[in-house]
Amino acid sequence: MKKKWLSILTIASVTLSLWGCGLSDVAEAPGHIAQEINAFIDAQVAKSQIGEPQAVESISGDKYVYGTLDDDEQLTYDELLHAILTMDTDVPLSTKSVEQVDKVYNCILADYGELFWISGYSYQTYQRQDRVIGISFTPTYTMTRETREQYQKDIDAVVAEWMQEVPAGASDYEKAKFVYETIISRVDYDIESPNNQNIISVFLNHATVCQGYADAAAYLLSLMDIQSSIVTGRANNESHAWNLVRLDGDYYYMDITWGNSRYLNADATEGNMTNYAYLNITGEEIAQTHRSEVVYELPDCTAITDNYYNREGLYFAVWDPDEIGAAFADAYYGGADMVSVKFAGNDLYNQAVDYYLTQGRFIDYCRELRSLAYIESPEMSVLTFMF
Repeated sequence: MKKKWLSILTIASVTLSLWGCGLSDVAEAPGHIAQEINAFIDAQVAKSQIGEPQAVESISGDKYVYGTLDDDEQLTYDELLHAILTMDTDVPLSTKSVEQVDKVYNCILADYGELFWISGYSYQTYQRQDRVIGISFTPTYTMTRETREQYQKDIDAVVAEWMQEVPAGASDYEKAKFVYETIISRVDYDIESPNNQNIISVFLNHATVCQGYADAAAYLLSLMDIQSSIVTGRANNESHAWNLVRLDGDYYYMDITWGNSRYLNADATEGNMTNYAYLNITGEEIAQTHRSEVVYELPDCTAITDNYYNREGLYFAVWDPDEIGAAFADAYYGGADMVSVKFAGNDLYNQAVDYYLTQGRFIDYCRELRSLAYIESPEMSVLTFMF
């Protein structure tokens, strides 16, 4: 059984009802005046009990999910994120909505894949009469500040080593491809890996599951000024996580887990093989196998310009067996260990399966080949051959 994304969220609610002489509602005044007086009293009581919300700097203007929120939600986002980054506790919030706290917390996890030192949060609500007049927020930390700093130092060293291999002047597409290939080639899919719900498993253990892959991809892409967020939902009837990326102004989906041969075959003994079928794909394509379950609005992903097959000249919209076969020959005689091609629809895909596999015509283009393994991906109209 493959282990996929698992949401770890601990929410403890403590409601404190605040009463007392002189603090009852002002019911006899005109409606709007009573509301103003009661709001003033609520604010003063909350201030005396939990303090005032701290003004914090907004640092998330370049994040996708942050940009989907309204002004009030963004303020809560800024306050929660500041608390997480500073490892603060009992933080007074501007919002009086527990539902907003929950939504925004999950939005932060979608934008920031590097938060390896938290595993949920707790909160306290403060009430006067039947109204919530204040909320305090405490992230659930899984380690001390000193341990976090040491982990971060170790992660930074690995990341710096990997980033040295990014091509100079790399395009958005090349950066995304680098992250996809690098994580797959260096990080096994392993449901037994410690810390497999965060980036520690990727950069230090080199083994993870879907949540670790998606978190690490978002983190690396952010370091290269590529906007990326983590999408959670279900695939194969299991919890799952993948990425939304913005390349050259357009949005695409990337699923590193499904691009890894260890996920396809957990018992495989050979090194990880990259399946490019899930590198920079459309919303329509990923919806065939994945269902998002997020609290924010996802964009329409319709572009194909930076899709792997389109960029690499391996996308075929018309049936030309010799042109397609030439792509196989170029890869085989060029020393590659695999080649993957994509077709414009199931009709072309099925024609290719019949011609190259059922009829065995693949050998016409790679005559010295003695053995051949392949992956069929009908939902993506992709054929992958391993030499």
